[in-house]
Amino acid sequence: MITRLTPSESFPEDLTSLDLPEVEVLNSKIQRELSHEYGHDGQANPETEFRDEEVTEELDHRDAAETAETAESAEGTSPLSAALRLARPQ
Repeated sequence: MITRLTPSESFPEDLTSLDLPEVEVLNSKIQRELSHEYGHDGQANPETEFRDEEVTEELDHRDAAETAETAESAEGTSPLSAALRLARPQ
């Protein structure tokens, strides 16, 4: 099993097409590669840094979307939300 993703290995062009577990595995492999590069070369390869930024951005986007969905679904069910709806003038 390969636990790192080197700069010479292929990287998906569209991270949005991947399922969350696939993005998480990709993130883990990139983090391991960054650790390897810093440990052996003293610095990260620019391609690995770019990939890290891309995966982090995708995970952040997914987290934000999940948080928004959770907030929207909870908005209509909390006692405070129900009271505010009732208090609004029609």
